[in-house]
Amino acid sequence: MPPQRPGPILQAMQTQFNFSDKVVAVTGATGAIGMAIARRFHAAGAHVVAAGRNSDVLARLRDELNERCDVLAGDIADDTHRRDIVAKAAELGGVDVLVNNAGLTKTKKPTEETALDDFDEIIGVNLRAMYALSLDVIRGWTAREHRGAIVNVSSPGAQRAHRNNAIYDVSKGGVDALTRCLAVDFGCYGIRVNAIAPAQIPHSHTVSVDPAAARGLPLPRHGRADEAALPVLFLASEAASFITGHVLPVDGGLLAQLRTAAS
Repeated sequence: MPPQRPGPILQAMQTQFNFSDKVVAVTGATGAIGMAIARRFHAAGAHVVAAGRNSDVLARLRDELNERCDVLAGDIADDTHRRDIVAKAAELGGVDVLVNNAGLTKTKKPTEETALDDFDEIIGVNLRAMYALSLDVIRGWTAREHRGAIVNVSSPGAQRAHRNNAIYDVSKGGVDALTRCLAVDFGCYGIRVNAIAPAQIPHSHTVSVDPAAARGLPLPRHGRADEAALPVLFLASEAASFITGHVLPVDGGLLAQLRTAAS
């Protein structure tokens, strides 16, 4: 028997999640979630521009994906590095989707022990760099009348406080606000801006997971990096064409319930 053709619903889904001929820029691509995002967009047909700090990890990602992948090592807080990301994407026809995933989480310490240098470092990476890169990309879109999509990576810390991680939570609160503001200011151009807020998903390949830390969740387990990547694809896709200005929790139900903060 000849193979059956997919039905109209499946065909529509395949079209909506097809990123062939699209250029997708992913920052923070050397962490577990960023790498999963880059892999998923590549599998969906996109040409991925992957940026991150770890040049060795980026080289392995480029070798793994082979075609349709360019990598750029650098610090997202560096204005030159951000310009390099935009320039590389321009060589390929320009960014179609921007995923702002780069972020610092290493600065957890008692709040009274933090200094303004800590504040400047975290805000510089988590918020200032996202603001600057987003505007660089959006200005390119408005100049060529292109309807692009941005997906930011936030945190439940934007809505609920972690203990002794005030600066990080402040930065992520800014990410949520930035997501809404850009969506409102540039929706008239057909530009969509959304975010995900992942939790209980290891952000690094080297993070050890304590199963006990997730037992109080409605879904009592840790998430996988790929489970954060797939919602990013959805928000960037035509399936989400009338969704903008929203932050989607990807947290196993963390924000849905009252619970004593574990961290």
